[in-house]
Amino acid sequence: MRKTKIASAVLLLATAGWASAQEVPASKSIDFNATADLVAAAEGNSITLTQTAPEGNEVGNVSILSQAGDDNTIIVDVVGDANEVEVTQNMTDNIFVASLEGTGNLIYAEQYSIGSVGDFIVVGDDNIIELVQLGDGGPLGLFFNRSINDVIGSGNTLSIYQGDGGNWANNVITGSNNAVIVEQTGDWHESYVRNLEGSGNYIEIIQDDFYNVADLANVIGSDNEIYIEQNGEGNNISWDMEGDLNLIEFEQDGDGNAITTGVFQGVGNELSIDQLGDDNLATVETISGLLNVFDIEQAGEGNTAYAGVIGGLNEFTLVQLGDFNEISTVNFDGYSNIVEISQDGDYNLALAQAGIGDESFIADGNDIIMEQEGVDNIASVELAQSAQSDFNIIDVEQSGELNLLDLLVDGSDNMVSVMQEGVGNWVTDETGGQFVISGDMNTFTVSQTGNDNLVSGSMTGNGGVISVTQVGDYNVATVSQM
Repeated sequence: MRKTKIASAVLLLATAGWASAQEVPASKSIDFNATADLVAAAEGNSITLTQTAPEGNEVGNVSILSQAGDDNTIIVDVVGDANEVEVTQNMTDNIFVASLEGTGNLIYAEQYSIGSVGDFIVVGDDNIIELVQLGDGGPLGLFFNRSINDVIGSGNTLSIYQGDGGNWANNVITGSNNAVIVEQTGDWHESYVRNLEGSGNYIEIIQDDFYNVADLANVIGSDNEIYIEQNGEGNNISWDMEGDLNLIEFEQDGDGNAITTGVFQGVGNELSIDQLGDDNLATVETISGLLNVFDIEQAGEGNTAYAGVIGGLNEFTLVQLGDFNEISTVNFDGYSNIVEISQDGDYNLALAQAGIGDESFIADGNDIIMEQEGVDNIASVELAQSAQSDFNIIDVEQSGELNLLDLLVDGSDNMVSVMQEGVGNWVTDETGGQFVISGDMNTFTVSQTGNDNLVSGSMTGNGGVISVTQVGDYNVATVSQM
């Protein structure tokens, strides 16, 4: 677990640098008759601050604004370079709106209340914005604080801390090399990146406790780094992405959590998902993707992992530790993909499919590697349900008792290798009947060590090779070639 504190320098704003600016600069105006749409219903006091500093300034204007009470409003409009604004609001339903245009500006805001709003529009480069919102949103987050941010430019840093539960953050980022850090502690938080367009951006979201939501939508760009960590129960991460060479890392610690993907396409992306707990869900799907690396690890019971791919030269690694877990991978249409599945525990299910769906789909030259250790596990490999699939390598290892391998292969020049170690293991079809391998020049090798093991199936086609080795007592092998 890592927590990046990029904007820690803004905490120095309350020191001597601020104290030296007690006089109001000439370029700053205060207007108590604000008419912005967002504050039309405000019942308390309102402040409108305008700061303008020449472009290229090393030292701009500095202002400190503070409000105590309910329904207060502050509007800040900063134009130019090197301006600094500090805002503090206490009590309930306060609003802070900031529009910032320029370079090297700094805004620091604290809202100690419920039902407060922080709304930032940033246009420019190398600006720093930090918002702290504290206040309990009440049951189900009904009285939440809101942070609404629109960043356009490069090299900007936006840091949001929301505590006590029931808060909401919504971010839109356009540009490159920006950093957005959101940390939410408590229950019922929601954090959204509704649109991210650009390259080299860094997104970090950390949420603690239960029923939190993190959503990434319309992420378009390359070389972006995204890190989301959720600790607690019933949390959810959803995302979609289009771009190349992105690095995505998700971590969830708790029960009943979910990570789901929408449309994901690109080249050379890396995705890592780690879930610790029970009854968790992790899914990833890529469309027209190449050279992507996907890694899903789950530790606990009753977890589900799914990976689907249309594309080539991708690598999938799915690992589960625990009982009653399920892994499913589908290579709908693609070539030279590598799928590795590992399960350690009892009553687990692993399913690997390729060439599934439209008759025009192909799934050639793929590697499927499955490993199960435990009792009463089921592994199923289904190759080319709708169309032939050729030059694939299938390698399955099972150790333990009462394990089952269901095998259906349709295509040519495929190599199937099975190794089972233990008692009462079977190589059959999904109903317990004969496995089926059809096509030319296929190779089927089975090695079983232990007692009461069964191999039953058939191979049809030309030039096929079958090898069955059984070591132990009461084993049965029935394999036919046609």
